[in-house]
Amino acid sequence: MKSILFVPVKDYIKSRKKLYVKFIFPMVVATTALAITLFFNFGDGEKLNAVFSEFISTQINIIAILISFSIAIITILVSADNHNIQELKNTLSNEKHYHSVNGKQLSLFQILLSNIAYNIICETVYLIFLIAVALTKSIFPLQSLKYVSAICIFVILHILLVLLESVAQMYLTFWDKK
Repeated sequence: MKSILFVPVKDYIKSRKKLYVKFIFPMVVATTALAITLFFNFGDGEKLNAVFSEFISTQINIIAILISFSIAIITILVSADNHNIQELKNTLSNEKHYHSVNGKQLSLFQILLSNIAYNIICETVYLIFLIAVALTKSIFPLQSLKYVSAICIFVILHILLVLLESVAQMYLTFWDKK
């Protein structure tokens, strides 16, 4: 199970050129948020703990919805049998933008599918992380909650960027000549 679970992640990383771009914006925002929380006092420990708890709770709800949305996209993609989907399956991706995987250039369909599968795996791992944080937050020092919040901001922004790319690709799939 372990060997096939992260195949979409491995293929996603191997096939993307300029992958770092999807990490720069989330890293800048998360680092800025962390710096702000470290330099400014935003209240006592009780208030910070309450805000953090609400933040984690909201994140759990958002990620659960995003997982459902991503699974729905995969369902639409693999069950649709129209001309545009067939064209995606038969059109190879641009070598300028995507590396080959295992010596083969991926089709546009495989690129889209790997985007969505990568996102679902990231969302699921992140959901597990959030649940673990929610259950164990009381044993961590208050200062560490700021770092955990920065990690959460980074991960959710990365997931949203990949999801937005997938939605744009799905949109373009059903339009001719775009």
